Amino acid sequence: VGAVSARISRAEGMEGHALLDDDRLHKYFPTEKFDLSAG
Repeated sequence: VGAVSARISRAEGMEGHALLDDDRLHKYFPTEKFDLSAG
């Protein structure tokens, strides 16, 4: 859910929300790699 939320936030121009989602993902899944780009 966090990765999808980050991508949607970026696509809609809400970079602040996307950065918070990025931080949450890295907090709970520190070894995972996520594609967080909007495209």
